Amino acid sequence: MDVTYVLLLSSLGLAQVIAQDCRVPVGGNNMGFKDDLPQTFPNGTKVIFECNVGYMPAGSPSITCTNGTWSPVKLTCETVACDAPPMLTNGDFSPVRDSYNYLEVVQYKCQKDYTMNGSSLSSCSKDGKFQPAPPTCIVVQCKDPDVTNGEWMSGSRPPYKYKSAVTLQCIPGYNMNGAQTQRCELNSQWAPGLPTCEPVLCEDPDVKNAAKEEGSKPPYKVKSTVTFSCVSGYTMTGTRTQTCGLNGQWAPGLPTCAPVLCEDPDVKNAAKEEGSKPPYKVKSTVTFSCVSGYTMTGTRTQTCGLNGQWAPGLPTCEPVLCEDPDVKNAAKEEGSKPPYKVKSTVTFSCVSGYTMTGTRTQTCGLNGQWAPGLPTCAPVLCEDPDVKNAAKEEGSKPPYKVKSTVTFSCVSGYTMTGTRTQTCGLNGQWAPGLPTCELTTTTKRPTTTKKTIGDSGTVDPPENKGNGMAIGLGLGLTVLIGSVLTVLGCYFCGVPACIKEKKRSRRGFPVNAAPSADEEVALSVRCAARYT
Repeated sequence: MDVTYVLLLSSLGLAQVIAQDCRVPVGGNNMGFKDDLPQTFPNGTKVIFECNVGYMPAGSPSITCTNGTWSPVKLTCETVACDAPPMLTNGDFSPVRDSYNYLEVVQYKCQKDYTMNGSSLSSCSKDGKFQPAPPTCIVVQCKDPDVTNGEWMSGSRPPYKYKSAVTLQCIPGYNMNGAQTQRCELNSQWAPGLPTCEPVLCEDPDVKNAAKEEGSKPPYKVKSTVTFSCVSGYTMTGTRTQTCGLNGQWAPGLPTCAPVLCEDPDVKNAAKEEGSKPPYKVKSTVTFSCVSGYTMTGTRTQTCGLNGQWAPGLPTCEPVLCEDPDVKNAAKEEGSKPPYKVKSTVTFSCVSGYTMTGTRTQTCGLNGQWAPGLPTCAPVLCEDPDVKNAAKEEGSKPPYKVKSTVTFSCVSGYTMTGTRTQTCGLNGQWAPGLPTCELTTTTKRPTTTKKTIGDSGTVDPPENKGNGMAIGLGLGLTVLIGSVLTVLGCYFCGVPACIKEKKRSRRGFPVNAAPSADEEVALSVRCAARYT
């Protein structure tokens, strides 16, 4: 029986029908794919189109792959249209039409003596409405900017319409309190608000350790003058005669009277290395150095000046501090709290999914740097998984971090050993372990064809759906070829054989009608006597 089946297939030259994949489909105008698509699509795959922005869909958006062919695209995309925008009181717009397509723009314009409040342009949006909303046309007029003790300096003249601007100034001897430039706004008010002009007065000049020799009496108006002299034992820094200025300040600036002696210089966390002994007269010097663990800001050697101050200014000794150690993707396990002084320590550990390069425990050094140097935490990465004779079906993209997954499938003719889906582990290895794809060894055996009902309602085998006529013609050709081969075999090859065609009665069927899927049509070969 096995011999009969093999001969039948070899005579027919038939191969099992395999469903074909589809290529990337092509959509209609003004549409695209809803999702990113691969290059090929298995039989039965559905793809969904969507209209571009500014277009409205009509019809089914999906198509289906059937044996290498896509179903027709029924989706159409029509341009979004907007109704005409509302009319504008005391204004109009252009162009004027009954309807407008997506992104078409209208421009508004107010009538004479009216000011536009809002945007002058509006466009047809994707939802079929004009955006932004139409503006309004209003009358704007501000009153004269009247400021007591102030005057107009520059800018617009009346009438003051929208966006008119003026710059004001106070008359001499008065100071302005507020913004000098004002603008007429949509509410017919000056913005940010009219200023005031107040008389300029200088405060009573108070110079410690000094006396007024001559000058004006209070109140001190513009151009008032006062002359000072320091009391005995003090020296003056600055100008003796001061004048009240238009800005209400004494010019060129009040002097100071300081004692001739400098105080004992006290610099915390420092020691005097060398220098003068107290009392510290002019030109006395002192040199400082910070104690261990502290660093100096300023000049080591100080000189007592004529103003009774150490020059150029006493230094400071601040504790050597290391900056807050910031190691990305790491946590502080233990150690000192900030501020981080010399010999402070901090121990780090990388967060899950990261690995450390460098030393975990760091110590703050005398140079204000962490030693031996802050570590780094880099993400744990798995290598690109290479499975021979396999393809990646789905999963993460490289680089492959912890918990990344990849799913494999063997190519045709190969069988997988192991787990299809692999996960990148904390150790940088794929778990539970990459599979292998081995060559599949199979033996063809006869199969029994079961009846299936096709879309048309006829009965066809699944692998030869709708090909009944082809099968019938093939069987007839097989009988003819078999008969000729048998006669030739008997005559030329000396191989006696008989061919017997066996089939059920097809009474009532047309001569050219193809056999049905469940009808038995077979060709058998039987050897003659004394032959095997």
